[in-house]
Amino acid sequence: MEFLNWDTEDVANWVESIGFSKYKDCFTENFINGKKLIHVNCNNLPKLGVTDFRDILAISAYVRELLEITETPWNNSIADPRRDTMALFLEVKSRTGRWTNSLTYQQFLYYLEDPDAEPEDDENKDENEDEDDFDDEENQQ
Repeated sequence: MEFLNWDTEDVANWVESIGFSKYKDCFTENFINGKKLIHVNCNNLPKLGVTDFRDILAISAYVRELLEITETPWNNSIADPRRDTMALFLEVKSRTGRWTNSLTYQQFLYYLEDPDAEPEDDENKDENEDEDDFDDEENQQ
């Protein structure tokens, strides 16, 4: 999932590598990086400047392939539960923040099974320990 760390130039190079160099500027001018690439689909490609219907279908298919998403959203009924956990995981990973940046797919699957589970954040534990030490020092004075 190295694409999550791509900057706009990396995405533009990827667009060129899949045979759509004429759309490099569309992706660069709209600041599409790896995390934003997760949201690129048939619905929003025209807003980016990709207007040829065949190109829209092809680029969307390449994005799904890159993201390892197996099902297309328009094949699902809104009454059906979401089934593609990779797509759900990538939606979470598209957000910024320390927790989402460190979230692994295995952790995500665990949270799907137990939605009430508290996220484990080792860095917060260290910070809380430091705060407790500081509080102890204040109490001693």
